[in-house]
Amino acid sequence: MRRTPLYIATASIAAAALLGLSGCAAGASFSGTWEGSGDQPPSLDIAADGTFSGSDGCNTMVGTGEIAEDTFSFGQFATTRKMCEGVDTWLSTAASATVDGDTLVVFDAEGAEIGALRRA
Repeated sequence: MRRTPLYIATASIAAAALLGLSGCAAGASFSGTWEGSGDQPPSLDIAADGTFSGSDGCNTMVGTGEIAEDTFSFGQFATTRKMCEGVDTWLSTAASATVDGDTLVVFDAEGAEIGALRRA
């Protein structure tokens, strides 16, 4: 069977599209709602475009992050700074996150694990 230039071009475009979609699928695993546990649980909503909003159980946060392969980088975000007794505000120091099954593992700027949220 002889392969024409049109056939080769079509096959190349299809292969490139599949590669592009596989990259999107990896990043899509961050999208969704993530929740903690406790009386005033933290929560985080991450959109496919990297925008996010959430709460540490008391203070709210909003911002835009970046999804690159298996890491979500929080980037700059705004957060309220209310004094809340009994609330661990670890989420307000988030710098990056990875997904491990149905768990979002959150790290600070030094790369230390500071908490985890479960997919809702």
